[in-house]
Amino acid sequence: MFPCRRYRSPLLWLSSLSVLLWLLTAGHVWGEPTTASAEQRTLFIQLDPTTRTLQGELRQPLSTSSRFRLLEGLTLTSAQRGDEELTIIQDTDGHWQLPTVTNAADNTTPITLRWEGTLPDASSNSRLQVATDGSLLPSRAGWYPDLSDSAMPLGLTVSVLNGQLAVATGSLIEEQRTRDHYVAHFYHPHTRDVEIATGPWQLREREVDGVTLRTLFPEALDTAFGETYLQHATKQLALFQARLGPLPYKSFSIAASPAPIGLAFPGFTLLGERVIPLPFIPSTSLPHELMHAWWGAGVNVDYSSGNWAEALTTYLADYALAEQRDNADAMRHRWLADLAALPNSQEIALQDFRGAPDPAGRLIGYQHGAMLFHMLRQRIGDEAFDNGLRHLAGEWMHRTADWPALIDAFSLASGESQQAFLTAWLTRPGRPTLHVESIQTEAHDEGYRISGTLIQRGQHAPWPMEIPVVVNTEEGPVNVRQAMHDTHQSFELHLTARPLSLEVDPAADLLRHPGPTPAILRQLMLDPTTQVLALDETLLPLARQVLGRDAEALATPVNVQDETQPPLLVIGTTEALNEWRQGNPLPAPPQPIANAGEARFWMAPGTRIGLLSGNNVAAITQLAASLRHHGQQSYVVRGQNADTSQAGRWPADASPLSVTFTASDFK
Repeated sequence: MFPCRRYRSPLLWLSSLSVLLWLLTAGHVWGEPTTASAEQRTLFIQLDPTTRTLQGELRQPLSTSSRFRLLEGLTLTSAQRGDEELTIIQDTDGHWQLPTVTNAADNTTPITLRWEGTLPDASSNSRLQVATDGSLLPSRAGWYPDLSDSAMPLGLTVSVLNGQLAVATGSLIEEQRTRDHYVAHFYHPHTRDVEIATGPWQLREREVDGVTLRTLFPEALDTAFGETYLQHATKQLALFQARLGPLPYKSFSIAASPAPIGLAFPGFTLLGERVIPLPFIPSTSLPHELMHAWWGAGVNVDYSSGNWAEALTTYLADYALAEQRDNADAMRHRWLADLAALPNSQEIALQDFRGAPDPAGRLIGYQHGAMLFHMLRQRIGDEAFDNGLRHLAGEWMHRTADWPALIDAFSLASGESQQAFLTAWLTRPGRPTLHVESIQTEAHDEGYRISGTLIQRGQHAPWPMEIPVVVNTEEGPVNVRQAMHDTHQSFELHLTARPLSLEVDPAADLLRHPGPTPAILRQLMLDPTTQVLALDETLLPLARQVLGRDAEALATPVNVQDETQPPLLVIGTTEALNEWRQGNPLPAPPQPIANAGEARFWMAPGTRIGLLSGNNVAAITQLAASLRHHGQQSYVVRGQNADTSQAGRWPADASPLSVTFTASDFK
C-alpha cells in the first residue's frame, strides 16, 4: 500500500479556482435547491479532451462506503473532513481507502476529495471515451471517487475548454462562458449515478412547456439536421407530457457521439453521428430515447427483478407513434411474427430480461413486453391504464421500481388486482398457440347460435387471456371478449343476424404465436445453431454481416431434405448457387427470384434455408451489408443502383383461427 500524495499543482488548479469563484458569487446558479444541502453530493469536473486530463473535486456526506477506485493515471491530491486533513492510503490494485470513522459526530461533517491526472485512452477502457470529437464519462467507471452507496441530490459542474460543450446527469441549471472555458451546472434531486458527455457541438434550443429542449451536434450535422430534431422532439414532448405529466427534468438534450450508440441518460440522450442523418431516426429512435426520461432515466429500474423499462418505453413511444399513423395493427402483427422466429432454446421469461443486447433477448424485453402492456391496456381500459402510468411516475420518480411496483400501480388504477394476470406472463417463458375447434351452428326462432371451444397449447399453457372474438354478420360485425384461464374454454354466442364468418383475435391483440408464418431471414439470425455453406471460401466472412455473429462453416454436402438439419445460410455467385440448387432440390419460391436484380436473398419456402447470391462479389457484399435491416423479410432483391428493388414475405397459409359460414350451416 502506498500513502496518498497530499499536494496541489498550482498551475493545474488555477483555472479551476476561477470557476469555483464564479460559482460562489453566482448563488442563483444552483437553481434547485438555491443553496447546497448538507446531504447533497457536489461534484466539480474540469476536462480537457485534447490531453485527456481531468481535475475533480467531490464534496459529500461520509457514507458507509469508505473504499473507492480511481483509474490508472488519476491520483488523489487531497482529502479533508471539514478543516481536518485526512491520510488516505492507496492499495496496489488502484483502490483508495478512507480512514475509519470512530467519532459518530464526524458522520455529519462532509468530506472533500480532490484528484487529477490523465484518463486512459479508449483502447484500455471501452466504456470511457475521451477525445476532441466526443467524450463520454459513464457512471461508476473510475473517473471519480464513487462513495455513494445510495442515491442523494447531486450538484454537478462541468468545465471544458472553449470550443467544447458539455451535457451531464440531471437538469441544466445554468451555463456560462469564461475567457477560456465553457462551464455548465446540472442538478439531479436523487441519484447515485453520474454521467458526462462533451463534444465540439453547436447549440440549438427551444422552450417547450417548461422544458428547454436542446440539440448538441457538430456543425455540419447541426446545419443539416438540428432543426429537424428540435421539431420532432417538440411534438413528441408535448404528446408525452399530456399523457404522463411533466418531464422529470428542466431540460432535455439530444447530443451527437462519434461512437455508434443510442443511449438514454437522466436529462439527455446520445445518438451516433452516423445514425443522426438516417431519415427515420427522428420519428423512431428519438421518441424512444425521450420516453426513457420517464422510464429508466426517471423511474429507475430494479434490474435484479427484471428490466420493465424497455417494454414500457417501446409501448409508449414506438407503438404509440404507430397508433398515431394508423399503423398499430401492422406493428403488432410484425412483433408476433418476429417472436415466432425465436427458437425454443432462446426463450426466457420476461422477468429474466435484464437488458442484454442480444437479438433474442431484445425481442423478449422489447416486443414481448410491449405486447403484455397492450394486453393489460385492453384488459383495464385506456383511462385506467394512463392513470396507472401517472401513478407510477408520481410515486416512483427518481426512485427504483420493480415489477411489483408496476403491478401495484395498475391494480390501484383499475380498482382490481392485476397480480395473477401479470405474474403469469412475467414468469412463464414463451407464448401460447390458439386454436378454435368443435364449431357448431344452429338457427332458431330468435336468431342464430354459434358454439365452440378455444384451446391454448404451449409448454407453459394456460396463460390468463381475454380473447377477442369477432363475428361478421349480414348486419355488421359483433365483437365479444371471452375470458380464458384453462387450456380449453367453451363459448356460445347468440346473434340476431346470420353469421358470415368468425375470427379469433383478428387484430393480433394477444401475445401469442401467430399461427402459420412464412420463412423469414430472422429465423437464421436468431438461431445460434445456424450453419453457413460458402460456395466460395472468400465469401464466408459475409455470413457474419448477415447473421450478426460467427457461425459454423460447412465444407461437406448437406441433405436439404433432412428436417433435423440446423438452419442453413448458403452464399455464392449467381451461377454457383444455381448450380448448387440443381443438386439440392428445394421448394420453389412463389415468384422467380434466382436471377433477379444484381443480388438477391430468399428463404426457401417452408424451410429454414436461406440463399444469398449475386452476379459478382461486390453485389453480394453490398446486399449482405444491408440484410440486417431486413430480418422480417422472406426475400430481398438489390437492383443495379444498389437499391432495394424488391422485398417482402412469402404468403402465409390460412389462419386456423378463422371460420367461414354458408347459409347451409344454419339450416
